[in-house]
Amino acid sequence: MERAVYKEQAAEDRLAELGLEVKEIHAALRVGVGESRTWSEAAPVAMAGMARWGRINEYLRISKGKKDWKYENPRNLPLTIHPTGAFAIVATTGDAQTGSETGAPPTTKYAKGATYQKVIKDNEQMQLPLFVDPEVGPVLHDVAAEQPRATWILLYYVTESAVSAELSLPGSITSQGYVDYWRERILIPPYVIENVPIDSEGEEPGEGEQGVNVAVERR
Repeated sequence: MERAVYKEQAAEDRLAELGLEVKEIHAALRVGVGESRTWSEAAPVAMAGMARWGRINEYLRISKGKKDWKYENPRNLPLTIHPTGAFAIVATTGDAQTGSETGAPPTTKYAKGATYQKVIKDNEQMQLPLFVDPEVGPVLHDVAAEQPRATWILLYYVTESAVSAELSLPGSITSQGYVDYWRERILIPPYVIENVPIDSEGEEPGEGEQGVNVAVERR
C-alpha cells in the first residue's frame, strides 16, 4: 500500500511544497500531445509515443529553467532537478491506473533498466517526507546533504480524450523493471484534450506569447 496519496487541494498544496503547479504540468502534457500529433500513421509505430515523452521532459526542463532548476542526463535518464538538488523529476508513460486512487496502484507502462533501478534504490534510502524550509526550499529533514537525491516520476497515461497523470515517488522496483511500491502519490487532475494544435507550445489560446523562449545549456 502507498504511504500517502494526495488529491484535489491536498495535491496542489503538496506540489507547491515541491515548487510545482498543476498548470505547468498540464502545459507539459499539452506540448507532448501536440508533438505526438506531428507524426502520421506512416511513421514507425513508436515515434508518436517517443516524441510525446521527449517533448514533455524537454518542456519541463525549459519552463523550470526559468526558476533556476537544472537538468542532467545520467545514462540518458532526462532528470529535471530542483535548485536545492534535493530531488529530481523524470516523466514517463504509466499504465491505465495512472492518476486513479481506486484499484491497484499504477506502474510504469514499460519495464525500466539499470538506471531507473539505481535511482529507485536510492529512493529506498531516503528519509521522508520532504518538508519546506522557507529559506532554502524543500529539503530532507536536517541531513539532506548526506542522502542520495530523491527521484520523482511524472507518470502519464494518454487516451483519446484526456491525459491522466500523477507525480509520484517510487519506493521499490521489481527485478523485471516495474515499480511495485510508491512512497507518495500526488494525483494530478486529468488534462482534457480539446483541439490541441500540432506542435503546441503549451499555452492556451489567448494566454499571450506562444512558446517558452529560454536559453538552456545542453549537457
